[in-house]
Amino acid sequence: MLSVATMQAMLGAALAVGGGTTQPYGRTALLYLAGGALYGALLGVEALLDRRRPQRAALVRVLRALAALARAQADGDADLAAPRRTANDAIDAFDRAALAHRGATGGPTRQYARAALVSRAADQLLARLLAPDADPRLSAQAADRLDTCAAALARSRRPAPLEAAEGTLVRVRTLESAIWGDPDPPSGLPARERVRLKLPGPQLLGASGRLALCTALAFAVDLAVPLDHGYWVPLTVAIVMKPDLGSVFARAVLRFAGTIGGVALVALATPLLRDPVVASAVVGALAAVVPWAAARSYVLQAFVTTPVMMVLIDVTAPATPVLELGAARVAATAIGGAIAIVAGYLIWPSARHPRIAAAFESALVGLARYARHTAVGAPAETIAQDRREAYRRLSDTRVQLQRMLSEPPPAGAEAYAWIPVVAAAERVADRITGASAARTPDAPVPSPGALGELAGELAQMASARHAPDTAQRPSRPPAHGGDDPDPAVRDLADELASLRPMVVR
Repeated sequence: MLSVATMQAMLGAALAVGGGTTQPYGRTALLYLAGGALYGALLGVEALLDRRRPQRAALVRVLRALAALARAQADGDADLAAPRRTANDAIDAFDRAALAHRGATGGPTRQYARAALVSRAADQLLARLLAPDADPRLSAQAADRLDTCAAALARSRRPAPLEAAEGTLVRVRTLESAIWGDPDPPSGLPARERVRLKLPGPQLLGASGRLALCTALAFAVDLAVPLDHGYWVPLTVAIVMKPDLGSVFARAVLRFAGTIGGVALVALATPLLRDPVVASAVVGALAAVVPWAAARSYVLQAFVTTPVMMVLIDVTAPATPVLELGAARVAATAIGGAIAIVAGYLIWPSARHPRIAAAFESALVGLARYARHTAVGAPAETIAQDRREAYRRLSDTRVQLQRMLSEPPPAGAEAYAWIPVVAAAERVADRITGASAARTPDAPVPSPGALGELAGELAQMASARHAPDTAQRPSRPPAHGGDDPDPAVRDLADELASLRPMVVR
């Protein structure tokens, strides 16, 4: 959300600086706010009229499928293949919905963080129900509890907390916490240290520097070159260079192609747009197509939005003929795209070749060192340095992922497969942080043996060759630390058990 808001601020600044009007900006700002308020009100009306909640329905199906599996296990069914397959399919469908929502956003969201926790908890519950030592009595209680949770979730309510829990019910309680709890686990670190962990890594700083350079060049062109509506140059740079929207080169080329097509469409339809009523109807029709076009291709999005902007400008400022307005739009888009391609892409080798696998492997190496030093009770300064280094590497990995999401196939499809892998690695870092923050003078290292085994498991993963495989589902308990009394170590074991099968070696 902050990423989108920052881009909106850049667009507003470009309009304010390059608009060339002598009138005060108060009226324009009020109109802008009024448009945002109208949009928010219409979204509220849509929420009231459309009661469908696809993600909630998918989660209800997960709970009911797990309840059916638990009941079959409690009844002593010899063949659990059918309910197990149904539960796996339900979890996979929930994952696909979460991935689709995450891929359409400009960065990590709390919604996807919660969905990832739910998926991991559901996997571990599934593994517990399929274990040879699963207690039928506890499975029956788990089935009843899962049915209760599904009914409560369908009514947008939260059931009473599950108090006493043992065996399978521990996993049920973990799933409930993932659904209704806070997706951000407490780290136990001081606020100042938590802020330092969120500082950007080199990749994000590099993208920000390239964006700043291209924006400065765009405003210089706008102020120095006599272009009609020259503010479109920095507008183009801001939209094309947004770091989490994918390849700069591809977006610049697609935006230019879409702009040419949109200008041609307006030029052909100019005789029909002289009537304000007809022009308003055309704008409304094209605006209705924008969500569909944006979901299909960026060139289609530019093709549809260009006529909308040109017609609006023609209605509000009819002094410039439409053909001249179209020529200015094409020229400004070409200049902005050229600035983005040359100054923001071609001269920077790291921007041309995103390597998410290498960044992920580097992040795993940092996490393994962080966990190992925590397990052996290294000095606090060493652990703090490991922590910051691990989070910086994860930040670089996330930036690489965001850049690949909008790339054309096969890079874009591969990036979607990396989403749950990178998210799982980030949760592993949070769990290690929780374990390291639990150090006290009386107990310097919580569960050092189990934590050391988990650090070794991380080191083995870091030394392997990685590629994402979201189709493979773990459905098995952790190899180490799954029953550790320390909750931070137990959660770390669960996260590693979820991460390992996602990575093909």
